[in-house]
Amino acid sequence: MAFNQKMKEKIWSPWAAGALLGLTSIATYVLVDKTIGSSGGLENIDSMLLKLFHSSLANSMYFKFQMPPVLSFQILLFVGMLLGAFTSSIWSKDFKFRMMPDQQWTQIFGPSKLKRWTMIFIGGIIIEYAAGIAGGCTSGLAISGTMQLSPAGLIFIVGLFVSGIITTKILYGRDY
Repeated sequence: MAFNQKMKEKIWSPWAAGALLGLTSIATYVLVDKTIGSSGGLENIDSMLLKLFHSSLANSMYFKFQMPPVLSFQILLFVGMLLGAFTSSIWSKDFKFRMMPDQQWTQIFGPSKLKRWTMIFIGGIIIEYAAGIAGGCTSGLAISGTMQLSPAGLIFIVGLFVSGIITTKILYGRDY
C-alpha cells in the first residue's frame, strides 16, 4: 500500500504510530532544542488571559516568570496537535462533530448534559493541576521524560496505567 493511502487509514498500527511519535520527539529535540509537552502551553494561555483581563494573578511570580504571557513553543505544539487531528480526520473521511458517545455516558451516569459538562470541566481542572504538580503532562512527562530515561517519566507512566485501570473499573465495572 502506498504511503499516501496509509496516511488516510482510519486506524493506524500502534507500532507505526509509536515509531512516528518517537521520531517526532527526537526531531523536536534535535531541531528546536525542545521536548514535546502541551500542558505548559495552556498555562501560557492562562497567563495571557489573566493579563488581558487585568487580573491581580497576572502579577504573581508564577505567571510573570515561570509561565509568562508569551507565544511559546508549547502553544504552537498544542495548535499543531489540533490541526493535525483535524487533518487526519478529514483525510480518513472520519470527521464528525460530537461531544461524547451518548449511549456509553447515559448508561453509566444518566442523560444530564449539565452533569456531563460539569464532570468534563472538573476533570480538566484536575488533570491540569496534576500536570503542574507532576512536572508535566502525558506528552511532556511520559513521552519526553521517558525518552530521556527520567525516573519521573517512568514513575508517571506506571501511575498513569495503574490509575487508568482502577478508574475504568470503578466507572464501568465489569464491562471493561
